[in-house]
Amino acid sequence: MKSVKKLSRKILRAFKGYRSKEGDLKKEQGNPVTSQLGFVDHIGLRHVHGWVMDPDDPAERLSVEAFLPETGESLGNAVASQFNHGIAGVGDNSRQYGFWFPLKREITPEEQKNLQVRVPGRKEVCRAPNLESWHPLLHVAMDIVDNCNLRCPFCLYDYSKVRKTHFMTQETLESALRLMPYTKDREFWFSCLHEPSLHPDFLSFLNLVPPAMRKKVFFTSNFARRMPESYFQGLAKSEISHVNISLESLTPEIYERMRKGARFPIFMENWDKLITAFNEVNSSVNLYYIIMAYKSNLDELPSMARYLIEERRAARVEIRYTYDVPFIEAAFRDQEFLQEEDWDWLQANLPHLGSGQVVLDRPAFSKTREDDVAEPDVVPAAYSEAGFLPDRYLARLMWDGTLELRGISRASEGEAMVEIPILTRNIRDIDDLDSFFHSLNCSKIPS
Repeated sequence: MKSVKKLSRKILRAFKGYRSKEGDLKKEQGNPVTSQLGFVDHIGLRHVHGWVMDPDDPAERLSVEAFLPETGESLGNAVASQFNHGIAGVGDNSRQYGFWFPLKREITPEEQKNLQVRVPGRKEVCRAPNLESWHPLLHVAMDIVDNCNLRCPFCLYDYSKVRKTHFMTQETLESALRLMPYTKDREFWFSCLHEPSLHPDFLSFLNLVPPAMRKKVFFTSNFARRMPESYFQGLAKSEISHVNISLESLTPEIYERMRKGARFPIFMENWDKLITAFNEVNSSVNLYYIIMAYKSNLDELPSMARYLIEERRAARVEIRYTYDVPFIEAAFRDQEFLQEEDWDWLQANLPHLGSGQVVLDRPAFSKTREDDVAEPDVVPAAYSEAGFLPDRYLARLMWDGTLELRGISRASEGEAMVEIPILTRNIRDIDDLDSFFHSLNCSKIPS
């Protein structure tokens, strides 16, 4: 969120300078000054989307039109009034300046290069500096197994009834990998809730990812299972985006209490092998450390963050709070959850905070406990009836190929970005993904 706001401020500063020069010129020419701010984020063969607003009149919602300048052919229009999750701190802060609309016909790749979007009576909407490829998936959260080797007391998943581990087949994986072109770098999660190293073919599965797509991939692991050196050497050479290492403490007693079922000496052995393997090849794979903050480990977190950055190749240290899911034991919650003053102390003492290397994800204490529980099973009708935004989907993919797709409600506004269930289908049953996403988009086009 902070990075989006920072980008918004930069856009506004750059735009103010441009608008001033443009205004002076138009005044000299005797023309009225009309201004707009926005970008075309994507031009597809069948649709366009982006956002635009009038900074002088933030309440106005501008009309936009797609056309071919060579022939003047109009290919579609809309009002820029949709929620756009990617902007913040702009205009009235509602984020209701987005547009997405289908073209009247499928255009050619050459026409795609030349297509323009304009505000009638004003001017062309600029193409984004890095005009996106078509990425309708905000992320793909996949798991290749459905179990974990540990039973951490703060886990978001209820393992109380899990007795068996199921493994994704190569056939299912190959079908799942077809989703990769549809999401951005660092947004294809090879593990979401479970421990991927339980899969006997985990490393070979990573190697099935096309080299051009590997920067899209990351996974999270507790590294608590003893693994051979070849495993860590394979990770070092994998060329994926990053690895998330789960770690709460460097004190054996605290580590083993938080990572129930783990043995600190085995973790340290694996960790040393990992660092050695990454150092030997100067691996391009980044190491991110994910740490949950509790009363037991609070005092050591500042020095631990510094150690991870200076000694253990940390590209990022993320310290998080725990979502208060119902099955976390009340005794653990009462004994370990931090109070607001604890978070204040941590924020004041963490090194490199704000640099991007250290990130603190603290709870909002204005919320009630019920507000902070994981997402409800039932989405309020006001959101679901409003429909979902085209080209903005979140995918959850299970070991057996079950694909659960969620969308962002068109009724979302400001900070209230609401996800709504759309469909559940097996990825193996979807033959043409281009047509699948296009038909999904068109099923909820605003009238």
